[in-house]
Amino acid sequence: MSDTEQKPLEEMSMPELWAEAKRLGVPKDGKKDELIARLKEAQEEGGENMPKNNKEAKSDRPKEETYISKYHELKLVNQSSYTKEVAGRVVTVQGTSIQFHEGVYRTSDPAEIEFLDNHPNFGSTFTKVERKDQKKATDQLINERYKDLEQREKEVAAREDALKKKEMAAKGQEEGDESPKAVSGVRGTADQPKF
Repeated sequence: MSDTEQKPLEEMSMPELWAEAKRLGVPKDGKKDELIARLKEAQEEGGENMPKNNKEAKSDRPKEETYISKYHELKLVNQSSYTKEVAGRVVTVQGTSIQFHEGVYRTSDPAEIEFLDNHPNFGSTFTKVERKDQKKATDQLINERYKDLEQREKEVAAREDALKKKEMAAKGQEEGDESPKAVSGVRGTADQPKF
């Protein structure tokens, strides 16, 4: 049990009373006697349904899940938008989608978690990260991105070198580089003797 549950409300200091008011969802303004009266009323109304401490209150909250994707800005359509007729007018109903940002998506919505867990691309395009492996998975994702970036930089450098070589070859022919001219084997009329 916490200290606030062991002490009677009358013996608590104002910060302790404020913490208790926050836990019970009671407004914490007013004098000490007024606050104690509101706290007693909230405890009587709540009875056994009130959480005993913050740990129980936190366990009632939905658990946040983290998903990572190999694509930086993956977008999954949860519900497609559609049109319907309402009172003779056609109205577009917006759909919902799940948008990964920089390869990461976090949610505590049970419907989204169920959708993502049952998605056909789960395991290949994106995966769920367990809480204990979250830091390791995030570091691995960052390392893979850096490897991809390094690979792309090498490809760009190779293409730039090849382009430079082609430009140099083209400039050399333009500036009067003596390269052999192609001979076709057909004689022109200028080379024929005149009689």
